[in-house]
Amino acid sequence: MDNQSEIDKKLEKIKSVFALNEILMKNINQEHIKKYYNINKIPYSIFHTKKDFIHMGISKDGKYKEGDLLEAARTVEDYIKKSSKKILEIAAGRGANSIYLAKKHPKVNFYGSDISKGQLDYAFKKASKLSNFHPEFGDYHDLKKFDDASFDIVFVIEALCHSTKKEKVLKQVYRVLRKGGIFIIFDGYQNKNSLSENERIALKLTEVGMAVEKFESYNSFLSKVKKNKFKIILEEDASNYVLPTMNRFERIAKIFFNHPILAKFISSVTPKAFTYNSLSGYLMPNLMIDNVTCYMITILKK
Repeated sequence: MDNQSEIDKKLEKIKSVFALNEILMKNINQEHIKKYYNINKIPYSIFHTKKDFIHMGISKDGKYKEGDLLEAARTVEDYIKKSSKKILEIAAGRGANSIYLAKKHPKVNFYGSDISKGQLDYAFKKASKLSNFHPEFGDYHDLKKFDDASFDIVFVIEALCHSTKKEKVLKQVYRVLRKGGIFIIFDGYQNKNSLSENERIALKLTEVGMAVEKFESYNSFLSKVKKNKFKIILEEDASNYVLPTMNRFERIAKIFFNHPILAKFISSVTPKAFTYNSLSGYLMPNLMIDNVTCYMITILKK
């Protein structure tokens, strides 16, 4: 079965469980994003990993291993210098990446901000045992808690996609970075503009499943980067590297959609922000294979 036919078949299965039009009309705003992460506090641990990494693994050998979840943190580590003093993770979630780095670099202070209390609860608990990790509530659109030119590195992993005002985030990050500072971004984007009707529907369902209003095209994002005076020092298409993680989610979602009666019952008694995860889990690999979406590692310099 070719990829387009598989998308068509999956959409039919989704229709047997969910009211498609209701999902397609769903509006994603900041309050919904907060709710999404609070509701999925426990499910992330059950269905992904108990080690608090709530993002894709980078599997360069084509096979998923739990250690692949550390690849983003290892990339950040490549830019930590002996002179580095302060590093900020925006949309830090549970703080797993910053905690990993803080343990390895005790002389560097790591800060993590996030809007989700449900996720930050994990970070606060672990911060009590680390003197150089400082989590706090915060919105990456407004980093007023932090001084100008105060950080050596800022990084964000799979969270900039939630913003429809990325110019504000870029401006704030540029402000808090020291001259020569590095901004590291791991994220997903829309990869082509001309979509079939079913590709368009599948993309929207995936966005709702991930609490994303709209995936921006990578070229559109780069135009914002350049307007904010950043210098691009690395771009890497890591789409193939995240497919093994996506395939894990797809296998779980297939079990859900292959039992529509049970799936409808589960959907009727659990929050939609939880069951809609099945949409993105089911469709993400097909969208990536079909080049509808891509996953990029982008590293910028002030």
